Amino acid sequence: MLKRRNWLKLVIGVTSFFLLTSCGTEPKQLERLGLITAIGFDLKKENQIKGTVAVSKFDPMAKVMTNVISADANTLQTLRAEENLATDQRLEMGQLRCVIYSEELAEKGIIQLVNALNRDPTVGNMVYLTIAEKDAFSIISMDEKKIKVNIGTYLYNLIRQNVERELLISPTLHEFNHKFFDYGQDPVLPILKVKKDKVAISGVALFNDDKMVATLNNDKLFYLKLLTDEYRTGSKELEFNRDEFKNIMNIQGGQSYGEIYNKLFISIDNLRSHSKIDLVNKKNLVFKVQVKMDSRLLETTNYLDLSKPANMKFIEKKINKEMESQIKKLLLFFQEKQVDPIGIGNEYMAHVRGKPISQNKWKELYKNAKFDVQVKNTLTKTGTMD
Repeated sequence: MLKRRNWLKLVIGVTSFFLLTSCGTEPKQLERLGLITAIGFDLKKENQIKGTVAVSKFDPMAKVMTNVISADANTLQTLRAEENLATDQRLEMGQLRCVIYSEELAEKGIIQLVNALNRDPTVGNMVYLTIAEKDAFSIISMDEKKIKVNIGTYLYNLIRQNVERELLISPTLHEFNHKFFDYGQDPVLPILKVKKDKVAISGVALFNDDKMVATLNNDKLFYLKLLTDEYRTGSKELEFNRDEFKNIMNIQGGQSYGEIYNKLFISIDNLRSHSKIDLVNKKNLVFKVQVKMDSRLLETTNYLDLSKPANMKFIEKKINKEMESQIKKLLLFFQEKQVDPIGIGNEYMAHVRGKPISQNKWKELYKNAKFDVQVKNTLTKTGTMD
């Protein structure tokens, strides 16, 4: 029994020694690595790409340092080899958070560069893909003292928090691949812009295949998300002609307040939505787009009489009509630019029997598609207006 206990102590001691020894060597290995957190691609000239990486280096004496390394090459592998030659660290892609393509490059097509990421087993599917409004280098090389964190982490947090707040469609590598290789839907990526020494999202880039062909400003992103995803906590401000609401305005003390605006603005939140697209006339290619929403009336810029159910119904109808108009304009804009970010093509192909049609054939049909848009918003309760 005594011998068995001594043997057990010896095993535990040897195991602990190796564990402690291995833990002790890890920081030294980490110090030799350069962890790439962000990559930017610019088109330098024909057949030559300028790649820029933000590399985090762990130094026990100086916490985390970030280096910016640029190189010119034709392929991603050559770029990494050139960048490795410019540093004493071994560059690793395992911590990559964000990839930026310049607008000029995106207009020519980015699938070759995206496929290079797909083939790299160290790059995760949840890496965010983005477009630089001008060049990617100026974003990657931003002064970290102004953004208080390394640029890769800053960009990741910027996009993630806007996706979580339902202001942006998630732009991961996985979602880009899914939409690009799906004939019935086109990808969408956020556009980054340097603004007052920081990076902000200025809108989204709309793609036809892998080429950026148009942009959408931030004020239209609400309707894009409404048609492509479900809202669970969203909000929206709507603009109306004030005279349209004069019959339900609440005049307090004989005075009508809110004269600072010549428009009436209504803000709704706690928005929950569900959208559905149906091909209702295959011969004439008519699609019915239905949006159902529940929301809370949060704020208006004029006092409105909300005590009567008829007045609440009146506001609901106004909101429905305004949203139907905005969605119809957006669909026609997509059609004009030959982009299909909401998956109209998926709905059409679900009704095609036999051999699937080609991408080019669908694009030809898409030009003549017609849309019947219906929005039904129910105001479940009021917020600060109670």
